[in-house]
Amino acid sequence: MKRTLSAAALVLLAVVALPTAANALEGDSYGPGSCNSITPASVARGAAVSYSCSDFWVANQTVSITIDSSAAGVSARTLSTVADAAGDIQVSIDTAADPAGTYTLTATQGTVTDSSDFTVLDPADAAAAAASASDPSAGGNALADTGFAGTALPWVAGGLLAVGAAALGTVVVRRRQQA
Repeated sequence: MKRTLSAAALVLLAVVALPTAANALEGDSYGPGSCNSITPASVARGAAVSYSCSDFWVANQTVSITIDSSAAGVSARTLSTVADAAGDIQVSIDTAADPAGTYTLTATQGTVTDSSDFTVLDPADAAAAAASASDPSAGGNALADTGFAGTALPWVAGGLLAVGAAALGTVVVRRRQQA
């Protein structure tokens, strides 16, 4: 009985300790910050989009930014900015001269790269998209996005299933040994 309790305690410790150790790599002090990417993701031609990253780049070093599109007649453009002392950058990109289409922004500093897409719409298309996005009867989504994508749920369920299988296996092995 003591061995079963010991095994169960070890399994419980593993369930609690392993995710904590894995999540430590995601903390602010263990790695780079994050890029908030581009906001808004789609704009009417002539509006600006903002690209920002916090605590991501090497401080006081140049970050090269390339904006490219597969649209006909669009040539790639390159600009650069210098990360501040905290490794943050924020760049505003004017879309006045850009035709409608999807654009890819790629920021590079040494071997570190971040890439994001944004869409430039004709002004009439942008107005129609904004109107339908706020109108539920037009298929738009009137509810706010909470940010939860639900991707952790299968991992938690799988982990609990594995812990249960391990505990059951331990009990079965102990009973066979005692019999």
